[in-house]
Amino acid sequence: MNSRDPLLSIQQKRRQNLVYFFLLLLLVAIVFIWMVFSDYSNSSRIKKDHYLLRFDLTTLVPGEVRIVRHHGLPVLIMQRTPQELKQLLDIRSYLSDPDSNESTQPVFAKNYYRSLKAEYFIAYAVHPVSANEINYRLASYQHTLKPGIPWYGGFSETHSGAYYDKAGRIYKQIHSNNHSAFNLYVPDYRITLDNQLYVYTLKELGFKD
Repeated sequence: MNSRDPLLSIQQKRRQNLVYFFLLLLLVAIVFIWMVFSDYSNSSRIKKDHYLLRFDLTTLVPGEVRIVRHHGLPVLIMQRTPQELKQLLDIRSYLSDPDSNESTQPVFAKNYYRSLKAEYFIAYAVHPVSANEINYRLASYQHTLKPGIPWYGGFSETHSGAYYDKAGRIYKQIHSNNHSAFNLYVPDYRITLDNQLYVYTLKELGFKD
């Protein structure tokens, strides 16, 4: 005769299942709390770092260009449209350094759109050699590029006659010197999940902090 009580066995199994269920809930709660505090920690860390400029990217609209300053240096901030990103690919053969092999940018910006997020372009709004400020030019601007070269708008620097596309890549010039055919400098920066931009010092440029 089996002396084991079937009812007692069922109750023990139920209690065991309840224990497993609560352990699972506890594990889920621990993971959730870790994710929340990890995100908070990352957010706090980026705010405590030595950034030079903070900018709210949500204030931009597609196609808009702004130039803001930190410590006297103009910083170009642009939100590009999908069409503008496509145009960047269409003009590769007309650029001096389309892949930015000879130019300065963080590792994350070593791509054809030269940015962390494709839609946002951030660069110093100065000529890489002369440090003269550049200006934004519309597609209708009467440029002096060779006839037949497509111009979709971008940037120019009056003294050198340099033209740049909307990724800061310099066009080939009729009269150009190799030492000045550099793309615009892209600084080190971060963009948070809520599209807050933090621009940091690009030490190798020797710009003042």
